Amino acid sequence: PKQNSVSNSPIPVRTNTVLHMSTENSPEATTKKSNLPMLLDPGTKGGALFLSLVLFIIPIIIYEIVTLGLGVDGVEAGKWIGVGFTFFTTVLWVSTYIFRVATKDMTYAKQLKDYENAVIAKRLEELDEDEIQALVEDIERDDF
Repeated sequence: PKQNSVSNSPIPVRTNTVLHMSTENSPEATTKKSNLPMLLDPGTKGGALFLSLVLFIIPIIIYEIVTLGLGVDGVEAGKWIGVGFTFFTTVLWVSTYIFRVATKDMTYAKQLKDYENAVIAKRLEELDEDEIQALVEDIERDDF
């Protein structure tokens, strides 16, 4: 055993065995890289800024088209464009939320899964080699 430099007492050295059941939870699999350009990815600062700018300009453009191009009264056009745009963006936001709930792509669900995986990994780390081998054989027997 190694010696502790402070108290000169032996430090037990434990070797850890890592057993990977799948690559689904590996760091390479959990980091998702977006294929979108920076300005179109709402997960980046540039994308959030660009999206905010677009959402600010779209109603103004629609207002100009309706008032100048179609000759509708400015107050009426502003009222209906405001209501319509607010309704449209609210429905769009709620649909993205429902989609994330349905696919369990939410922060709490991810944290819970990470916690469960950490608990399982810790329990597996505490097992002896014989117990790990028995579990692997039991799993292989159940798979076939």
